[in-house]
Amino acid sequence: MQTEEDLKRYMTEKTFEDALQQLEGAVGKLENGSLTLEAALTSFEEGIHWSKKCHQFLDKAEKRIEMILKDEEGKYSKTEFTDDKDDCL
Repeated sequence: MQTEEDLKRYMTEKTFEDALQQLEGAVGKLENGSLTLEAALTSFEEGIHWSKKCHQFLDKAEKRIEMILKDEEGKYSKTEFTDDKDDCL
C-alpha cells in the first residue's frame, strides 16, 4: 500500500508516460480482484485522477500539433506554443 507521501509525489508527476504508468498500475490492481472494498475504491479514485491527467497531456499535445499545421494562408508554419505547466499538476 502506498503511503500518503508516495501518493503526493505520484500526483505531481510531470510527464504523460508517468501519468499513464500510474493509471495502468491502478487498473491492474482493480483487475486483480483481490482488493478490499476500501482499497478498490482508493485504486479507482487514483485511476480517475490519472485518467484526467493523461487527457490533459493529450489535449496539450493536440494543441501543439494544430499550431504546427497550416496557417491562415494554407501554408505550413509553426507558431510558438506557451505551456502553462500548472494545468497538468
